Amino acid sequence: MYPATPDLENDSPAGESARLDASVHFNAHARLEFNIPGVTLGGRYDGSPVICEDDTPIPIDEPNIYKATAKPGGRPPHAWLADGSSLFDGFSLDWTLLVLPDEQAEDRKTLENAISNWNACAREFKLKLKVLIHRESALRSAYESGLTLIRPDQVVAWRGQGRESAADIGQVLRKVLGFN
Repeated sequence: MYPATPDLENDSPAGESARLDASVHFNAHARLEFNIPGVTLGGRYDGSPVICEDDTPIPIDEPNIYKATAKPGGRPPHAWLADGSSLFDGFSLDWTLLVLPDEQAEDRKTLENAISNWNACAREFKLKLKVLIHRESALRSAYESGLTLIRPDQVVAWRGQGRESAADIGQVLRKVLGFN
């Protein structure tokens, strides 16, 4: 409760000072009340039957702290790309398979095989899947994987390295689509 004084409406140095004090007060109040990145960005679906969890630690759950992570069950890390666009702008309104090659470790044939297997399985499940390939090493570090499956609501459903078989991919899709 901010005490509003008559000086707030005066066209005088006292009024200017009162308005400045009110501005400082309400700015600080708004930041305390609404600057809660952990609440705004940190919502997670850990333990969900339609998320393929991995063994990485669950991020801390604090209202004022958000640590971007691609651990399945949360929102994918955002990044600004070299061309100035947002990584999120490349995601599909349906499902997205984000492919982040490790040029030093993965051979091209393995990656092509993985993409082919994902596309084939997606067709089998009648799933609209956009394959999005980025070669920026910072993205690979942020996502800690070569492949990340992102749901239409921009939640990470699964992540892996690209060496999964077609049968493994089929199991992933069964789970994230709620068939298991």
